[in-house]
Amino acid sequence: MKSNNKKLVLNASKDFIFSVLALVIYNGVLQLLIYPRLETYVGADAFGTVLYLISAVSIMGAGFGTAGSYSRMVAKKDRTEANGDYNLFLLIITLISIPVTTGSLIAIHSLSLIQFTWVFVLMAITVARYYSDVEYRMNIKFLDYFLFFTSVSIGYILGLFLYRYTGNWVITILTGEVFGIVYTVVRGKIFRAPFTEVSSSFKENMKSLFFISASNLLGALILHSDRILLRLAVGSREVTIYYTASLVGKIVAMLTTPLNGVIISYLTNYKIELNKKRFGIIAAAFLVLTVIGAICCTLVSYLFVKIMYPDVFEETMPYFFVANLGQILYFISGSLMVIIMSFSAEKLQLLINAVYAIAFCVIVIPMTYILGLPGIAYGLVIVNLVRFGFTMILGMKKLNKIKKGLDSDN
Repeated sequence: MKSNNKKLVLNASKDFIFSVLALVIYNGVLQLLIYPRLETYVGADAFGTVLYLISAVSIMGAGFGTAGSYSRMVAKKDRTEANGDYNLFLLIITLISIPVTTGSLIAIHSLSLIQFTWVFVLMAITVARYYSDVEYRMNIKFLDYFLFFTSVSIGYILGLFLYRYTGNWVITILTGEVFGIVYTVVRGKIFRAPFTEVSSSFKENMKSLFFISASNLLGALILHSDRILLRLAVGSREVTIYYTASLVGKIVAMLTTPLNGVIISYLTNYKIELNKKRFGIIAAAFLVLTVIGAICCTLVSYLFVKIMYPDVFEETMPYFFVANLGQILYFISGSLMVIIMSFSAEKLQLLINAVYAIAFCVIVIPMTYILGLPGIAYGLVIVNLVRFGFTMILGMKKLNKIKKGLDSDN
């Protein structure tokens, strides 16, 4: 028994390292090379609009692509699943991307056939790329997971080179997304035939996809709210300022993404039990790490932003701590939700993010319109604390119900 536990811990540690390396390379290339170069090429004001459109694309990717990934992970544990279930889902989301792309461009008075075509194609491909990582997490193949994100990163670098000849920022991002999908087609099976044959659990899988998509979509909307809300309510330069102020925190917090992948992989493939005490310890540790992380990110931000974004450094300085704290709180509460997914129904995650969305509308939106940039910075910290606290309370209650059920059976 001890030998098996030791092997499990070693495998999990190795997989976590590969996951971290994958996201470090991916985010390193994106945040340290691609975005700073694009900001230099197009200028701080225009870069705010680029970030706004990238956010619209990322919301669809994180909302629906990641939902497809997590849903298939859960289905593998509890139900049957087939490529056709998720290919049909991706087709539906591609159709939904048409009005989303149109609305995103109309909101900034930038709708044209050429602009629509580029952004729509990027959105559809990005959703598929976000879904693609299920190939590696579902089968616990984290070396391939690392190579998958390395392929995406190489594609971004090539895309940045192509920008010099095209002047089109969409091509820069699109090239990376395509590279990731091509790698998955070559190495994986999720994009192989039969393409439309569905499983016996098709209806249950669609129900799961609906709940997880709705939950993820709410979370992704709020994650990217700084860019969307600031662009529409304040201005494009403010988008660049807040993005830059929170950037170090965002990069560090994104390291929770591979941790979430390892957590859900092992919790769905192995019988790992949680109780209220263990869950409480995990939640408390997460809060401590959040505060320490925000302080460290603030210190690093002074050097990082000075070097990478010198033209907006003075404007970003007042927001370093609060912006980084908000980013880390968001991702940490997301990790807590992933843990809850292992012992609860998908609709619980939807409930958490629904409360989160309501708190956002009541707190953040009014604060942004009244106070501008400071309003969204402090508002996001408040609503992310609400999300964390609500997640912890629901997790405790669910584990208590599970314990009572086991006690009554005995």
